[in-house]
Amino acid sequence: MSRKYPQSDIKILYGLAAARCAFPKCRHELVLEGTSADKTKQIGKIAHIVAHSQGGPRSDPTYPKHKLDTYENWLLLCPTCHDTVDAHEGKHDVQFLRNLKIEHERWVQETLNDSMSEVTFAELEVAIRGIAQQKADKTVGFTVITPDEKIAKNQLSDATRAMIAMGLMQGSQVKAYLESVEQSDPGFINRLIAGFKEKYIQLISDAQLNSDAIFEDLLDFSCGSATDFRTRAAGLALLSHLFETCEVFKK
Repeated sequence: MSRKYPQSDIKILYGLAAARCAFPKCRHELVLEGTSADKTKQIGKIAHIVAHSQGGPRSDPTYPKHKLDTYENWLLLCPTCHDTVDAHEGKHDVQFLRNLKIEHERWVQETLNDSMSEVTFAELEVAIRGIAQQKADKTVGFTVITPDEKIAKNQLSDATRAMIAMGLMQGSQVKAYLESVEQSDPGFINRLIAGFKEKYIQLISDAQLNSDAIFEDLLDFSCGSATDFRTRAAGLALLSHLFETCEVFKK
């Protein structure tokens, strides 16, 4: 059976794992930042919780085949931990890996939540560096619907809903920051929104991406692909604020 790795599932996996290995004693960052000579590179390995092929580590003939290559059956690991898991499948059984995934994603959310309270103008400035270089979009609209309506409209998951709620905790801070920049740089907010709109239009043109994957991509965009939690928290606060106040994310 050939392996298919849906792009939406990959983006959700990396996003909810904060692009880190799930083993608590490792948590190695799995995205190498680009340089002048090399592109940004993902070095993570996707471990199948239930083996993809019969006879593989943790194989289960009763597990639905259509779920084998989905986020639900994946765990993000570094190359070393991936090989260790498959080499010692008795120690790292299905339940162990499922618990590991739950615990890691919980740690990511708790760490991001703690970092959210530390977001200042400095973190927001780092997060938006380069985004607001777009030309002002004179057609930018501010037809606002409530976050709950927008979440339902875009069929976003409970996990994404929780992320948006977390980001909105710093809504007043983001608003104050944007207004302070606007005073010295008129048109800044419109350029910022135009940058997000352009990115969103690029993403929705990819039929492989669902709404949750698009949100994860926009989050990565909003923090300049930074992997540290404080900058990602700032990026999430910014994205959530724009999600609430204008139509940069809709169908």
